[in-house]
Amino acid sequence: MGGMRTLNLSLRPVLPEDAPLLHQLFLRSPGYFALIGMEPPALEDVARDLATLEKDERRRVFLLFLEEEAVGYLDYKLRYPEPEDATLSLLLIREDRQGQGLGRRALEHLLNHLLAGTERLYAVVYGNNARAKAFFQAQGFRHVKDGGPTLSWYVREL
Repeated sequence: MGGMRTLNLSLRPVLPEDAPLLHQLFLRSPGYFALIGMEPPALEDVARDLATLEKDERRRVFLLFLEEEAVGYLDYKLRYPEPEDATLSLLLIREDRQGQGLGRRALEHLLNHLLAGTERLYAVVYGNNARAKAFFQAQGFRHVKDGGPTLSWYVREL
């Protein structure tokens, strides 16, 4: 009987030259974009967004890799909305890789690497995304408020 193999999930900062890789990841997640009522962004839009990221020292973005395969994206902002907070804007796991515990593992990594002094982690859920809402609640987040029909805020005390 063979041994059990655990696949290694790793995170690395997104670089401007990763725009094509991130674009492909977005294209392989059409359900998410349909849920929030938009098309996946064009490659030029992804490249422009990555260039903008470099100007915000509080924002952090990572690609998630399972072994050598890009399977997700993590986008959060430090010291927002208050200095002792962080806000998770997007945790996206490629649709064909969902349900494998990757989101939970990425969230654990984030929690272990937040700045000292961070007291709360907010999570923003866009659209009527029942699966994302259930995920965050299962991870110890509680609903705080709705920011309109397409935006819900959750928080986890750290």
